[in-house]
Amino acid sequence: MSTSDENRDLAPSASGSSPILAYVLPFVLFMVLGAAKGWEPLKPYYPFVYTAKIAIVLGSWCYFRRRYPAPSTAGLGWGILAGIVGVVVWIGLWKLNLERHIADILPSWLYSAERIGYDPFTAITSTGGAWAFIAVRLCGLALVVPLMEEVFWRGFLIRYLVKDDFESVPVGTFTPWSFSAVVVLFTLAHPELLAAAIWCAGINWVLYRTKNLWACITAHAVTNLLLGVYILATGSWALW
Repeated sequence: MSTSDENRDLAPSASGSSPILAYVLPFVLFMVLGAAKGWEPLKPYYPFVYTAKIAIVLGSWCYFRRRYPAPSTAGLGWGILAGIVGVVVWIGLWKLNLERHIADILPSWLYSAERIGYDPFTAITSTGGAWAFIAVRLCGLALVVPLMEEVFWRGFLIRYLVKDDFESVPVGTFTPWSFSAVVVLFTLAHPELLAAAIWCAGINWVLYRTKNLWACITAHAVTNLLLGVYILATGSWALW
């Protein structure tokens, strides 16, 4: 067994916190605080609300970090490749706008609302302020979201659906039920339904192929970083 494998096995016991709380709280905070942007009195302060959300979520992730699988370089090449392919698929399917046909047959309460585009160059009067927010937004997109979401979806849920004592389930354990459930739930959490389903299935495959959660984090980070670059280059603010 390698040193990284030993660290990964010991990581969960290094903290006395509840394992479910550690894996779920950053995701819950992200979702709850994200809903605050729709509250009318806070809309003018969106850059500050978003910055606070990212800081709180990252702080909670760092607090619980010793419970998560230790960083490993195993399969990172697969993660990078999947991230590049993933962003091409995501943007391509978004341009085709096929989601409108799927959304028509879903109950309204199941379909995640469309993203509200936010152009910092028109919403923020100061050019320096706009670029400062873009830096924070990219940090959230390419760092905090991959850490928080992968810990939840593929670190916790995909294993919890195999066994309640999820930390005893080796990372990368495959069952048809856990694979399908995570793809469905991840898809319903995004307005880009078809793109989300294909992307999630691909990242699940990276998990099964590499047995390394950090390969999935890498894939997610690559996709989101390239997506952020695409948004800035094309002004496709609806993808924020």
